[in-house]
Amino acid sequence: MKKVLFATTALIATAGMAAAEVSLSGYGRMGVRYDDSAAGSSTLLYNRFRLQVDVKTEADNGLTFGGRIRAQSTSMGNNMTGFAFNAPQVYAEWQGARVAIGNICGAIECMPGIYMATQSADLGLTGLGFMSLVTNTSQQGYFNWDAYSSGGASVGTSGAAQGIEISYSAGDFGAHLSHTNDIGTARTAVHGSYNFNGWTVALGYQDSEVAGEDKLVLTATGKVGDVGLRFGVADNDGVTKAMLGGQFNVGAATRIDATVTTEDSAAGGETFGVGVSHSLGGGASLEAGVVHDVNGYNHADFGVRFNF
Repeated sequence: MKKVLFATTALIATAGMAAAEVSLSGYGRMGVRYDDSAAGSSTLLYNRFRLQVDVKTEADNGLTFGGRIRAQSTSMGNNMTGFAFNAPQVYAEWQGARVAIGNICGAIECMPGIYMATQSADLGLTGLGFMSLVTNTSQQGYFNWDAYSSGGASVGTSGAAQGIEISYSAGDFGAHLSHTNDIGTARTAVHGSYNFNGWTVALGYQDSEVAGEDKLVLTATGKVGDVGLRFGVADNDGVTKAMLGGQFNVGAATRIDATVTTEDSAAGGETFGVGVSHSLGGGASLEAGVVHDVNGYNHADFGVRFNF
């Protein structure tokens, strides 16, 4: 992450000046993606580039004000998304409390233990469908909760919703409340988390006006010896999905992750997968993964990623 300090002045008669901290960050990744399905198999070239801009400044009373925008483009095969800035998030924070409006993160999305602590937030270079998330189910759907959106003018996964969220952290305790209302379709979510003895346990809940989107989620992450463990279970409006994941290092530069999930619905079943990450230094790494889905099909990818 690169940080630059800019002196800014208002375009009115004033002698005051403010120092704003501007942080530029992001990543690039490229490789190949393989999928087989009922229609056959395919191997496609893949790449993504993301640029994120974070700005913040501190008022005289100690309040911090800031904002975030992001531009991203992804190409796979002949499909490409254009490079354009998304809708912004603007926030204020003070002593562990934060209020954000706009393109919010969302209480379920930002809940500890929902995602893997890997480069892609799941297995492999691209995440390979994010099948390890207990909030994603074949029966009730994928990503049906509010989340920070990287694409265009969209806010959250529900479309052009204007969201608000309040989060608070103090010591080992954290809490998060979020709400969006997309043209009369409302979602409200909350989570609480606690750290103890190297473990983090979190409990989250979402209430939605859309059928199939209510969720009750429990996660736990920690280590036993040199092995990192991740547990999760969720009631997705009557569909239960559970997950067990493990992680260990091989030498100083290689990390191996594995997950298995089970879903108790007519459309569900079991998934399992393995991912490997090898650091090249300087923020670059080789990434690879393979996942077997509930329908018996396989998905794999391989490539390189660099962070800046």
